[in-house]
Amino acid sequence: MTTTLESPITATEAETKYGVIDTDVHPGFNLLHPDIVKNVPQRWREYVSEYGLIRAQGPSAGERPRHREFAHRWDAVPPKGGEPMSNLDFARGQLLDRFDMTAAVLTDIGVYSLSGRRNTPRELAYSFVSAINDYREEVWFEHDPRWYGSINIPYEVPSQAVKEIRRRMEGPNAKRWSQITMTQDLEHPMGNEKYWPIYEIAQEYNLPVSVHVLGGDRQVPSGNPSYYFEEHIIWAGWNFPTVSSLVFEGVFDRFPNLKIAFIEFGWSWAVPLSWRLDNSYELFKSEVSHLQRKPSEYIRDHMWFSTQPMEEPENPKWTEDVFGSFEASGMADKLMFSSDYPHWDFDEPQALPSGLTEKIKRGLLGENASKLYGIPLRPNSGVTLP
Repeated sequence: MTTTLESPITATEAETKYGVIDTDVHPGFNLLHPDIVKNVPQRWREYVSEYGLIRAQGPSAGERPRHREFAHRWDAVPPKGGEPMSNLDFARGQLLDRFDMTAAVLTDIGVYSLSGRRNTPRELAYSFVSAINDYREEVWFEHDPRWYGSINIPYEVPSQAVKEIRRRMEGPNAKRWSQITMTQDLEHPMGNEKYWPIYEIAQEYNLPVSVHVLGGDRQVPSGNPSYYFEEHIIWAGWNFPTVSSLVFEGVFDRFPNLKIAFIEFGWSWAVPLSWRLDNSYELFKSEVSHLQRKPSEYIRDHMWFSTQPMEEPENPKWTEDVFGSFEASGMADKLMFSSDYPHWDFDEPQALPSGLTEKIKRGLLGENASKLYGIPLRPNSGVTLP
């Protein structure tokens, strides 16, 4: 599905445009950017200058070597050099303008190491997470109205996470914050009551909770694999334990309006997992008698999924079959386009599989995300499809 265009997209007035909202775009990893550090209290600026930031802990921590430092597209490096997404004008031209997007939702995966876990000084984590959110508001939101943010939180300290969420949602940029972001690599399974205060305030503000792959301590449930390619392929291994925990711990019965967006987990697994959970529920429902519905109904009504990485079987007909099962299970409105820009496996909007219905294409490229995030699609914007 990944392609790189050499020239901007153009369209005549007679061509049909599909509005686009990109649900997964990654700013740079530089947590020590001057515009971030300036908002950190003096004590922690001095601390980081002296000791540095703890990016990962534990004997199994650390990412696999990558063939590119930031796992990026070669052409995502700005003309004058620097980290991908470090030049906002260049990123805007290559992504927002090229595909005439209504919005792009930013996900700061580099912040997950500042979740408040383990031996990171917690006050340092609070300070940096808040400073990064300030940076998004002061620089990115001011740069272009199409950049939207994911609220970064110290999710392992829910009391502080709640304060940070409330600060953003009671501030002047509340409408630019689309969701709360977490990762799957938590100290406890995601359904654990430790994280319920986060879900409670998410429901209060009608904010989705985004779960993005990649944590810091474990790349997959069994630990860290030997090769980057292995890691990249098996990230979706977190889907079964994460979904099961949310369902069987009764999170959606306690928070009936909670919305969870799985970003960069893939999506073709959702329907088979629903079948598996329903079958298990029929056999063992006495153990989880607190559940008020079948597991598949919680998945159908409370979970959204991003397209990237897109499954691409050898036979295109099989791809249509996967989309068909998604639609038949009542989840066609839960699939949202994501590019994963500026990473090497970037997907462009026009590279959708052929044979999809008009309804699915419109929903997938923009309408589903528009409804979830409350971002109105811009009239007469978007891309044309082959």
